[in-house]
Amino acid sequence: MVEEWARVLVQWLHVTAGVLWIGGGSYTLFVQLPGMMAAPPEARGPVMAQLGPRQVSYLLRVAELTLATGVLQLIVTGRAGELTAPLGSRWAGSILLGIVGAVAIYALIRAVAQPTLLKLLDAGRRAAAGDAEARTQTPLLVARIRSVAQVQIGIGFAVLLVMVLARFS
Repeated sequence: MVEEWARVLVQWLHVTAGVLWIGGGSYTLFVQLPGMMAAPPEARGPVMAQLGPRQVSYLLRVAELTLATGVLQLIVTGRAGELTAPLGSRWAGSILLGIVGAVAIYALIRAVAQPTLLKLLDAGRRAAAGDAEARTQTPLLVARIRSVAQVQIGIGFAVLLVMVLARFS
């Protein structure tokens, strides 16, 4: 009975964290970035300086929770051994694709989105101080963040699809 409750709790945490992760990226792309770009330029910097780091930190934490509970789920279900033969079942293949996709999204946020945000914040401060080069750099950095968010969401929905396939395998 306790094992069943542990399995249900871990699965619930894993699914909830995954939804928060992909949902957070969707919110960034479809709500936060357009809203930020609609604001007057002089208001963007202070708001972005507050929201941007929090958003990236949030995405990284829920990503880490998703990955950790995914590993924990493999352990509590006793199915981790099935991953040694990924072509042996649709479940194992789906889970491995999901793991690869999730790690790729995490690496993209860590290696591209986070440093780009820091560059954007710096460019915003310099642009507010009258730096013309920083003003031209800002839209390019915003476009890069938008592209990263689009890729994250695309891979994220693919991961969700293969997780559903795994669940019903």
